[in-house]
Amino acid sequence: MSNGWTYFAAQRWAKAQLNGSEVDPNAPQFLLQQRMGWDDTHLLLHNRDQMPFEEEKWFKNAVAQLLDDVPAQYIVGTTNFYGRQFTVTRDVLIPEPETAELVEWVLATIPADRNIRVLDLGTGSGVIGITLALERPQWSITLSDISRAALNVARENMERYRLDLPLVESDLFDRLQKRFDLIVTNPPYIDRDDTAVMDRSVLDNEPAIALFADEHGLGFYHRLFATVGDHLTAGGQVFGETGYDQEESIQALLKQCDQQAKMAVRHDVAGKMRMVHAWNFSGTGGN
Repeated sequence: MSNGWTYFAAQRWAKAQLNGSEVDPNAPQFLLQQRMGWDDTHLLLHNRDQMPFEEEKWFKNAVAQLLDDVPAQYIVGTTNFYGRQFTVTRDVLIPEPETAELVEWVLATIPADRNIRVLDLGTGSGVIGITLALERPQWSITLSDISRAALNVARENMERYRLDLPLVESDLFDRLQKRFDLIVTNPPYIDRDDTAVMDRSVLDNEPAIALFADEHGLGFYHRLFATVGDHLTAGGQVFGETGYDQEESIQALLKQCDQQAKMAVRHDVAGKMRMVHAWNFSGTGGN
């Protein structure tokens, strides 16, 4: 049975339902805006409009999912990244602000006029590679992931922006033959022992294969640092997202794997180390 809600009344009801929970109080507004394709202004303009019965039914169900710790982005199937909308499913991670900061660091560091080969390694939904392709159309970008399901999401996002980028199903470099000038990655880097301090919404919904790595979260980077020199051109560089508590351990790991390589780290807006930039690897060379 319909409550005859306006969009404003629906949001007020949702706020009351979420009161006392740990759910982001802005989540209902996000759901409506993503569902209807509205920005803040258009949501205000429609506040006094009556919500159709089917939308009301959907909204009630969506709020129930929020209370069951399902992230709003998975409920509506989309999220915003770098000013654009992307499809997300439970086969891929929901991009975090740190990932946008990683993209920003890459764009600020690599000369815009260079025609380079770029690999988005462990692309997930494709937000990194697709954003770089849209911001730097002259770059030649490949998306790779071990998960076929993730690549299907990346393909959908690529088609949304009328891009035709190579998609490669590969465990690290197994099926990647050429060398790259730049590799950007947001890999699994969480220690499985850290689950006790993680949000239930992440543990219950986001893909474990994209979250956890062995060797206390450094297993992926160990494999990457040990082999990446053979997959980079001369002067090739790596940018990656890491765990906030890995600043010393990831630098030590790089030196263990490649004495010649150099690394710079960057902290996020909260002051925690979350990104690395590595270069000067042994074995870099030809095309």
